[in-house]
Amino acid sequence: MATYGISSVTMDDIAKECHISKRTLYEQIPDKRTLVWQCVLYDRDCKSAEAQKLVMQTATTLEALLHIYRHVRKNLEESTSVFYKDMHRLYPELAKKCKEMHREQAHALSRFLSKGVEEGMFRNDINFELAADVFLVQSSSLIKEFSLTANSNVVLMLNTAFKIFLRGIATQKGLEIIDNFFTENNI
Repeated sequence: MATYGISSVTMDDIAKECHISKRTLYEQIPDKRTLVWQCVLYDRDCKSAEAQKLVMQTATTLEALLHIYRHVRKNLEESTSVFYKDMHRLYPELAKKCKEMHREQAHALSRFLSKGVEEGMFRNDINFELAADVFLVQSSSLIKEFSLTANSNVVLMLNTAFKIFLRGIATQKGLEIIDNFFTENNI
């Protein structure tokens, strides 16, 4: 579905790809809507596990955030917009649930960013609840644009939004790390 879109893939296709009967599939997954939602949750869980792994491998919150962004950016560059386009069109209630998940992510990002203050990477005069909300709204808007238009400039716009966001909350110490990271990674 990520490659061909939700509407282009049938439950028969899924059963064949899984080498199971259609009946067995329907015993596990009652309908396509449920399958789509399970795919969304699986994707979220995989991304969360990868983010946690990156956090464990880095010394600071800022470095973790930069590596997580590089990973997200790579996934966005490699993905197609057809899944999200179909989800918005076919299952608007699931798109709404995704928006609610983004709210949860904003709270988690806010708590994560607060740790960066203690490390001296982020300014202490920032309302991180609002900053996280602003960044995630911008990101969601850009990704929605990606899903509607498949515009390759969306990744460039996301890079710009991320740079502006980070530079706005970073201390001088953090800015040096940010600049080095973007230079080394050609972002």
